Amino acid sequence: MFNYYYNQNLRKLVLGFGSLFSNLYVTHANPDGGSDLTIRVPIAYASQEKFIRRLLEPSSINDGIRVENQLPRLSYIMTSLLPDSTRRRNRNTPLRSPNNGSCLNANIITEEIPVNIGFSLYIYTRHIDDTLQIVEQIMPFFNPEHVINIGLNGAQTDLKIPIVMTSNNISEKYDGDLSSRRVNISSFNFIAKSYIFGPVQNVTQISSIAIAGLTAGINLDF
Repeated sequence: MFNYYYNQNLRKLVLGFGSLFSNLYVTHANPDGGSDLTIRVPIAYASQEKFIRRLLEPSSINDGIRVENQLPRLSYIMTSLLPDSTRRRNRNTPLRSPNNGSCLNANIITEEIPVNIGFSLYIYTRHIDDTLQIVEQIMPFFNPEHVINIGLNGAQTDLKIPIVMTSNNISEKYDGDLSSRRVNISSFNFIAKSYIFGPVQNVTQISSIAIAGLTAGINLDF
């Protein structure tokens, strides 16, 4: 029953969620009147506590050179994984997808469970205006949900997954000691309505039936 398989359902969703926020930018005005500076905001998979520690502790290239992480930055993490009984489907109807365009073969899945997957997204900035720029690039696209298409396995190559924003906490200021860097932290919480699928099986489909052989010896006169 429990043989090894790995569809990477959760891994693909984690990567897909992070990619939504991989093209956010902030602009800093040039005080000298020149061209404004536009910065792409990097994103990484890390918890808030771990990321704050990385921001406040400069890293070492060697004994004489120490480098600080630059702001703004983003991080995100998967926070929960719960079954969703309201989206259960008939188990007697397997998920089916044609294999390489052939009508003779198909990939099918007979086991699945709908799940609600929680994500938290964190924004780290030094300037409050950077926070506002990032927030404005995120919130309009979750009204009330944003749908992404992901190929989770051989039978679900274009699955639509709604992502709902459930809460946010804008501009939470991190207060350290006087020698610490100032970091403004904001957070967003999301729920992705996805599935975890069982193993994919490749089966041969029936394309035609020999009717003549089946009707031999049957009287059709009524």
